[in-house]
Amino acid sequence: MNELTFGVSISLTGKYSPQAKESFEGINLWVDEVNHSGGLYVKELKKNLQIKLVSLDDGSNEEKCRSNITKIIKDERVDFLLGPYSSGLTLAAAETAEQNGVLLWNHGGSTDEVFKGKFTKIVSTITPASEYFKNPIKMIRELDSSASTLAIIYAHNSGFSSNVARGAINTGKLLGFDITELTFISGIDDFGSLINKINMENVDLILGAGRAEDDIKLAKSLIELHTKSKAIGLVVASIKEFIKIFKDKANGFLSTSQWEKDITIRPDIGPTPLSFFSRFYKKYGIEPDYLGAQGYNIGLVIQYLIQHTGTIDNSSLLKASKEIEFNTFYGNFRLDPVTGDQVGHKMLTTQWQNGRKMIVYPLECSNSETVYPMSGMS
Repeated sequence: MNELTFGVSISLTGKYSPQAKESFEGINLWVDEVNHSGGLYVKELKKNLQIKLVSLDDGSNEEKCRSNITKIIKDERVDFLLGPYSSGLTLAAAETAEQNGVLLWNHGGSTDEVFKGKFTKIVSTITPASEYFKNPIKMIRELDSSASTLAIIYAHNSGFSSNVARGAINTGKLLGFDITELTFISGIDDFGSLINKINMENVDLILGAGRAEDDIKLAKSLIELHTKSKAIGLVVASIKEFIKIFKDKANGFLSTSQWEKDITIRPDIGPTPLSFFSRFYKKYGIEPDYLGAQGYNIGLVIQYLIQHTGTIDNSSLLKASKEIEFNTFYGNFRLDPVTGDQVGHKMLTTQWQNGRKMIVYPLECSNSETVYPMSGMS
């Protein structure tokens, strides 16, 4: 054996392609850097192995993803199977991998159905969707004990969005908020009727969770209809496309992020957050969001586990993944030993301030104070 084969079904075309391409760039950067450094050292084989990456475009389609995963497993006979980007595709990939008895390394699917012990052959590096808005709600409660109303707007036909909303609703109730729950079907163009309901109720905190294109349309409606609220948070506001589209009107918007370059962490393997940011920018000429980071990070996690165990046997690596804890530039890695849930990695709350995305919560990770209440949109 002179090389290790990694396989991935990835959305290079279709509705998920903008985000999936960046995630794929992160994977490729890790592969290139490992190969350039001489390969991955495997103790049981007593040698370095180069990495071969096999990728198939799933077109953002679940059935195509399933067929790709089957092909990657049976025809390519990969040593490591990486998950796709998007929660729906990750579920399809996980089901197919489970049926074939193959371990899936998940970096791009955070819907709660991926977790909770449903799959026995999966290692996840990202925080579950139901955790996404917990910190922003906690932060607002700490900032303003008088805040009383929370509106959550979400795509009820998206598992990811529904889980984000469920977590937000549960947290909001625990912290004493009156909840207004508004749903839509992903892909709609007009949010006017939903926004008008919010404007009539004078809501303190507005949270939105849909697919990226949904959140962008929702943000446009919130701005155009001059929505007044003390705080507004959208999942999509964590990516650079948000500031590119809305420019100064993005200021004040909150979001929740799996990773930011300004987090302070001491990695046990690989680059620091700023070093990764610089490497990614040098190679691709764009600043990475958490999407690129999570692609690179899945490679680092596998690399660390191989170094820790000295083997490339996936069963041994799965066992080890539930027994150890370590840090990468992406954050903490720790799995629940029973359920296999990712419980170490924590979400960050961000806010656009003067054209820059700042970390505002948790306070031990923050590099700026929250602007609260946010200034009115005009």
